[in-house]
Amino acid sequence: MNTRKRRKRVTLYLYNDDFNSFDTVSLALMTYVPRCNAIRAEQLALLAHNSGKTQICSGFSPAIYQVQANLIRSGLIIETK
Repeated sequence: MNTRKRRKRVTLYLYNDDFNSFDTVSLALMTYVPRCNAIRAEQLALLAHNSGKTQICSGFSPAIYQVQANLIRSGLIIETK
């Protein structure tokens, strides 16, 4: 009998706000999101600004929840699905 727990994949979304600058958002994304370099961070910030929200990363709990907590602590608006 297989008793392993299935891990749930979680996706993080970044929402546009009116009080964080592009530099602040880019720095937070580069710092806390795995495999996110400066170019990707700027692209994500621009996508969130233009469309209202964008998917920034996905992964398995609890590691993805640590990324979410760090981004929220940085002042960004993050949602999980």
